[in-house]
Amino acid sequence: MTTRTTHAHGINWIAAGEGAALLFIHGAGGNAAAWFEQMDAFAGTHRTLAYDLAGFGRSAHPPPDAYAEHFSRNAVSVMNAAGIDKATLVCQSLGGWSGVRLALEHPERVERLVLSCTMAGVAHPPALQSFQASLAKMDERGPASIAISESFRAANPAKAYLYEQLTAFNPALDPQLVQRAFSPEVLIPPERLREVTCPVLILTGELDPIWPPATLEGLTDLLPNTELMVFPHCGHSPYFEQPDAFNQALREFIAD
Repeated sequence: MTTRTTHAHGINWIAAGEGAALLFIHGAGGNAAAWFEQMDAFAGTHRTLAYDLAGFGRSAHPPPDAYAEHFSRNAVSVMNAAGIDKATLVCQSLGGWSGVRLALEHPERVERLVLSCTMAGVAHPPALQSFQASLAKMDERGPASIAISESFRAANPAKAYLYEQLTAFNPALDPQLVQRAFSPEVLIPPERLREVTCPVLILTGELDPIWPPATLEGLTDLLPNTELMVFPHCGHSPYFEQPDAFNQALREFIAD
């Protein structure tokens, strides 16, 4: 796999492979490098891209008052820079904020949408309540501190250490940006999900401490073309904890 790293309007992104495009968008505990097992699995058959969200990895830090504008704008910038007209978006946690906004604002650019362990920036009361309850479990790293399950950590200490090092590549999480992401003026009204017409796959971990499966089930009722899949014995990061199962679910979804 040959990977190319470049920038688009202050956003760091990587790309590999040729074919139909897959754009991976990480969560608050990651950056573009976190998708290494997906890049390796799909670069042989697809044009695979991943980027650092604004304020993460090597991407520029956005001003809090313009934070919401970056969710879809940066995804579009990366796609344009890569010469990609349309892609399947694979969004983990905070990445869902970008995926849903892009599907609403630029539906012609989104082939399919995968939402993994995320409330996707939607003002969905059960998910909001669950996130607030999970704050007490987090340390100064925010969601990254509880993003992988304790059972995975015990069984895979080396890989858990790798996750911590990938997270350490990020600047300190800015509390203002977190507050902004969950503010009423940024969150999307749930009824707007009916405007998302592309196929949607919602993935979640059985043991996710931030958004357990029950807190996301209501979102499937609002999306016209969606399915829900739960990874057993898995926490908030199935792409990292169970990459083979995650990649297989993605393969089946894009093959439909």
